[in-house]
Amino acid sequence: MIYWLESVDSTNRHALSQRLPRWDAVVAREQVAGCGRRGRSWESPVGGLYLSVVVENDPLLPLRTGLAARDALQPYCPERIGLKWPNDLLCVEGKLGGVLCEAEGDRAVAGIGLNLAGEPPIEDATTLEAAGGSLPPAVDWQAKLEPLATAIIARLRELARLPAPEFLMRYRVHEQLLGQPVAWEGGRGTALAVGADGTLEVRTAAGTERLHAGEVSLA
Repeated sequence: MIYWLESVDSTNRHALSQRLPRWDAVVAREQVAGCGRRGRSWESPVGGLYLSVVVENDPLLPLRTGLAARDALQPYCPERIGLKWPNDLLCVEGKLGGVLCEAEGDRAVAGIGLNLAGEPPIEDATTLEAAGGSLPPAVDWQAKLEPLATAIIARLRELARLPAPEFLMRYRVHEQLLGQPVAWEGGRGTALAVGADGTLEVRTAAGTERLHAGEVSLA
């Protein structure tokens, strides 16, 4: 079941506090206190999709969620949508959306924010509209977002069933960091692979490292 809210502080927070069963979801027209990674605020104005799905916890959940969102959104976008470890969706050199997964015990919530129309909410972001795409017109915001939200949930269910090796084969096709020089806090190197535990393997002058989290950018 999908619960539709005009406004909420955070769809992730709402889904966890309501203790919804697995595969139930919350969609909001806007978030007034959305969160990004490391507790950062996430701008969530009207014109985007803000979706949280209750799922089973999984080390690869952020990557599975990102690929599900990418696959569901791509048919609406004439430009190629790529992924940037660990949680960004990119298009025409801008951030099209992001993923935030939070866990409580064996339960987790997969949160997705997509910039669909209007002004990009942050610097270096873009929107589906700016990339030349759009969702089909509908009678109201819920009817407009429902096909995309439903497609993301369905795709996430499919990807959640895949063993890690099979999933990672599909994920790597769209990961834009692999083989590229990258930089992160405390180091520089070349992105080599994404591991079965969701870490990013990089080659540095001193050898190889595995990054578990953090901001990584093209160097």
